[in-house]
Amino acid sequence: MKLTPTNRTDYGIRALIYLANHQGPHAKAADIGSAMGIPTGFLQQVLQELQRARLVSSRSGPLGGYRLARAPADITILEIVETLEGPIETSECALRGGPCHWDDVCAMHWVWSSARSALSDSLRAATLARVAADDRALAEGKAAVPVDSHRRRPD
Repeated sequence: MKLTPTNRTDYGIRALIYLANHQGPHAKAADIGSAMGIPTGFLQQVLQELQRARLVSSRSGPLGGYRLARAPADITILEIVETLEGPIETSECALRGGPCHWDDVCAMHWVWSSARSALSDSLRAATLARVAADDRALAEGKAAVPVDSHRRRPD
């Protein structure tokens, strides 16, 4: 089973990391896309969704662009994921593809419900500020690469 975000969420998080670490008042979509490896056309769509959710704001004109609408410490990763993917907590049954009913609950209900809650709790506890700080530390070579990193190079 794959537990990775869609491209929409991947690009949204990358764009928000860029904005959290950006020193100027506004950043152009083209600059965000170039720096973060995001196709500009797709990025525009994602930024519009983030703007509708009031995670970013935009300004037109030569000095315009995008910026965070709130402090990075006030934006959770759960909020970003649910803005771009929809709610993590669903009424869909893990086995039947339909809603669980208390009088007809499936055997996987408690397992799946617990796993979804743990994922939601972890994403709620993680802030954009922390992720952006981790990104800066990794870029500067100041953060240890976790042992379980899928990109870890052999020593």
